[in-house]
Amino acid sequence: MPTVTASAEAAPRPRSRVLAALLSLLAPGVGHLYIGQRRRALIIVLVNVILFFAFFAGAFLLPPSFRAIAIYGMAGIAALVIFYFGAVIDAVRQARRDDAAPRVRWYALVGAVLAVWAGNYAIERFSPVVRQHLSWRTFVIPSGSMQPTLRIGEWLVGDTRYYASHAPARGDLAIYRLPSDNTTLYIKRVVALPGDRIAFRDNRAVVNGVVQTEPFADLSSPNGFFATTAEVTVPADHIFVAGDSRANSSDSRVKDHGFVPVNNLVARATEIFLTEDSERLGLWVGSPTK
Repeated sequence: MPTVTASAEAAPRPRSRVLAALLSLLAPGVGHLYIGQRRRALIIVLVNVILFFAFFAGAFLLPPSFRAIAIYGMAGIAALVIFYFGAVIDAVRQARRDDAAPRVRWYALVGAVLAVWAGNYAIERFSPVVRQHLSWRTFVIPSGSMQPTLRIGEWLVGDTRYYASHAPARGDLAIYRLPSDNTTLYIKRVVALPGDRIAFRDNRAVVNGVVQTEPFADLSSPNGFFATTAEVTVPADHIFVAGDSRANSSDSRVKDHGFVPVNNLVARATEIFLTEDSERLGLWVGSPTK
């Protein structure tokens, strides 16, 4: 009888399932480290890193399309949720078993959580470098200069490789670096090309003497300061841009803005990506002729 009692007292206590779950939610793999499953912990941390890099790699395969990017984003979120909850469930399941593995000190667990966080943060810091080389990017609209085509706060998709193989065309919705400040991005409508003669009459663009048909533009306030302008010729390797909200746009009509060098073009807008109006999701906003 004494032998049985001593053996029972020496039996290891199961690890806390609640603590294993919480640690796994904080940092996948640490819950397994807590219950003594060091090999599983290492595998989960490696899977975490692989998922991050697989997510980045997949981004390079996507076209500048709302549908493709939305599916990609939802799939990435789903994979992340499955991974996190899978790690939690497995940690709780493993914690039910008696385990004679040595206990891990609390400060080692805290250090492991911080290490996982630091690794995730380092990968996140790497993401802007990756985005610069993608064939697409998302951009937010901060002002009303492109209304009614684009609304304040909407996000759109831009094709960042379009102008590497295509010349700008009249009607393109172009994203470009501001000529006077290459760190600032603007989005405006291309209304005139190199060599074109361009003027404005009551907010309407007159290109090479022909009044343009612009169903996308807000032509109200025909008496605005830049509603009527003198004719100018667009220099070689430059374009003339204007906002769709003609009375509320700082564009090539303004001296401080001026013509835009073709080399400053960053992307051609394609579709609306995020908006409060669900009916506008995926709406094409680029060149009217596509």
